[in-house]
Amino acid sequence: MKTDETTLTLDELSNEVGQLLNQYALLGAQHDNRVSASPDARTIRYYTTLGLIDRPRINGRQAVYGKRHVLQILAIKALQAINLPLSEIQTRLYGRSNTELEALLTSLSEFWEKQESKQDKAEAVRSTIWHEVIIEPGVKILIQEGWQTQQDIEATLKRVRNALEAILPKEEQ
Repeated sequence: MKTDETTLTLDELSNEVGQLLNQYALLGAQHDNRVSASPDARTIRYYTTLGLIDRPRINGRQAVYGKRHVLQILAIKALQAINLPLSEIQTRLYGRSNTELEALLTSLSEFWEKQESKQDKAEAVRSTIWHEVIIEPGVKILIQEGWQTQQDIEATLKRVRNALEAILPKEEQ
């Protein structure tokens, strides 16, 4: 994938995404024939209108796209491959950082390649979905879909507290 400083036109963005979908083994993975395998310029504009991807920068009269746009579109296509509707995809991707999008794509791609049938692939990918729980500004927890604590919730909360105490600076008295 190109660097953060990359500037792409709409057509270049579409081509870049198509190549990366192929690299991630996601090209043509959609179950629904109404969903395009590789998004064209019209689809990308539609995703922007829906708020699924960030608005492009404008240089003069030219829309300019970057690495984040590529990651957002790849994530959309990966989640469409498991039959998630755009409204659910929007919820799952909202506020994700580039690092989180890259991690999602890597895990989806790894699972996708290991599965034999499209149904197996969809089930494997669903198991890698994470929910973000914002505790307060600056603190969020990611919880894997289907996760259940092996112990009581108090023991889990104690482990979270211990982990936070280990990374936070100690208050001077």
